[in-house]
Amino acid sequence: MSEPSRQLSDPRELLSGYLDHYRAEVLRALDGFPEPGVSRVPSGWTPLAMLKHLAYMERRWFVWDFAGEPIEDAQGDRDAEGGLVASESYEEIRKLYLAQCERSRQVVARASLSEVASRIGRFQPPHEPPTLGWIMFHVLEEYMRHAGHLDVARELAD
Repeated sequence: MSEPSRQLSDPRELLSGYLDHYRAEVLRALDGFPEPGVSRVPSGWTPLAMLKHLAYMERRWFVWDFAGEPIEDAQGDRDAEGGLVASESYEEIRKLYLAQCERSRQVVARASLSEVASRIGRFQPPHEPPTLGWIMFHVLEEYMRHAGHLDVARELAD
């Protein structure tokens, strides 16, 4: 998916468009990745774990924090060092990721950018809950950073 039109000025369309652009960039980097469960970097993260992290990140920010829907496991399975465990296949994690992206789009479609996140997730008093616009920008920022990580891992793998 290409970047949103340079003629866009509506913040919702820009944020949604760029989120979808970077969601597609992540999948582009992972499609055909040789051994996505193998780390190529000193810190030890794997491309497969990164995709799973992004699925859980979407789930935490949009479903739990913003929409206030209870979820059983906000962080995913972690190892002793706190790293995300990705024991599923690429196809299984990709399916989880795509489903979560769609669920996030549904949450976003029902709300205004100025609507404030619930108090169900991480924003218990006294913490001030952010707006949907802030959350979308924060999630976009995380996508940009991790898409760059995946580009480097792909370059090392290739």
